[in-house]
Amino acid sequence: MNLQVWLTQASERLAAAGVDSHRLEAQLLAAHLFLVDRTWIVAHPEAEVNELAAETLLQRRENREPLAYIVGWREFYGRRFEVAPGVLIPRQETEVLLETALRLAHEGPVLDLGTGSGCLAITLKLERPEIEVWASDISPRALAIARRNAAYHEAKVNFVQSNLFHNFPSIQFEHIISNPPYIADDETLMPEVRNHEPAGALFSGPTGLEFYETLAREAPPYLGFIGKLAVEVGHTQAWNVVNLLIEHGWPNDYVVSDLSGIDRVVVSTRPD
Repeated sequence: MNLQVWLTQASERLAAAGVDSHRLEAQLLAAHLFLVDRTWIVAHPEAEVNELAAETLLQRRENREPLAYIVGWREFYGRRFEVAPGVLIPRQETEVLLETALRLAHEGPVLDLGTGSGCLAITLKLERPEIEVWASDISPRALAIARRNAAYHEAKVNFVQSNLFHNFPSIQFEHIISNPPYIADDETLMPEVRNHEPAGALFSGPTGLEFYETLAREAPPYLGFIGKLAVEVGHTQAWNVVNLLIEHGWPNDYVVSDLSGIDRVVVSTRPD
């Protein structure tokens, strides 16, 4: 079977399985199969497909396994980052948190708490090489992936395995950034997310605010004078998080929205 025929059939099957970007994803699966970029796939419709290998990939996506886990990477801020099952897949909306950190940071040190794939910490270091960057995660698997990503991108990031601040060295950070678990336990999610991505990186508890509560209590000793906490929030959570932080003595600095006007990041200064 040639590539053009396979792409047509694969796109139809992915559409029937409920995959929105079915044409694009069929091309990306083919690019992974041929170990080329998508432009090569578009330019070579006559190429012969290894049907057995292609069928294996296609069935995985039909079963709603995330494309990023199948191909082994996801792009973030224009760079590729390795991902694998057990590691949260980077999201485009998290670039708002990155850009907030880029505006806030001067020399550091800056901590990315719950780093996952390392995309935030590594990109911050690459965009601002003069900043001292630290990154932590409770998951050894996530940290292994993050370290590989840092090595691939030649980014000097200090990694620590820790549940929040429990194993942390005595250090005060200029700022702390975090994309924490913020999904309520009963929230409806796409099958790619609920059935495949790590629950510990997604779910916070009954309200979705539990991790913010813990950060509000535990973060102050790890922030320097006028140090700031910048956290990603769910699309309806910003003012609940603001009010929670205020209740714990944090001033309300500001909320950052994305280009669609959706509140994505809450920034607050360490309580006195």
